[in-house]
Amino acid sequence: MKNTDIKISFTGSVNEENVRAFINKIKNLTEKFPDSTALTVYISSPGGNVDIAVEIFNFLKLLDCKVRTVNTSCVNSAAIIIFAAGEERISLPCSSFYVHSITKELNGNFTADDLLREAREMLANTDKVATILAETSNKNKSYWKRLMRKGCLLTSQKAQELGLINDISECK
Repeated sequence: MKNTDIKISFTGSVNEENVRAFINKIKNLTEKFPDSTALTVYISSPGGNVDIAVEIFNFLKLLDCKVRTVNTSCVNSAAIIIFAAGEERISLPCSSFYVHSITKELNGNFTADDLLREAREMLANTDKVATILAETSNKNKSYWKRLMRKGCLLTSQKAQELGLINDISECK
C-alpha cells in the first residue's frame, strides 16, 4: 500500500465538542491509513479554550507521522496553539494570526480567594502559551507575553518574520 498524506480540517471554536470530534476523526484516519507518513491539518478558527487547545497540541505532537499545519484564513487566540503543533507550519498570503491575553468568563459570586485562584490559572496559561510560541518561533517567551498583553494581529509575512510559520504558500 502506498504512503498516504492524511488531510483534515479544524474549523470553528476550540471547544470540547469540536476537539473530541477532531481527535476521533484523526484516530479513525490513522487506523484506516496506518502507513501514512504525514498529516496535514487545515486550520481556520477564532480560538477558544486554551486547555483544550493544549490537549490537541499534545495529541498532534504524539503522532507517529509528520504533522503539517496550514492557516487557511485566521488562526486566532487558542487556535494558534494547535497551529504551533506542526513540524511544518504554512500560511496562505492573506491569512492572519491573533494573539492576546488569556481571558476567562466568570459567572456568579466569588470570594477574593476564588478570584486569586482564577488569576493564578490565567497567569499559568499565559506562561504555557508563551512557552509554546517561543519553542515554535525565533522569539523568546517574554516577547510573546508582551504581544499577548497588548493584543496583536499578525499577517502571514510578520508571522514568517517571527518564525511562527515556515512558509507562505500560494493557493493552487
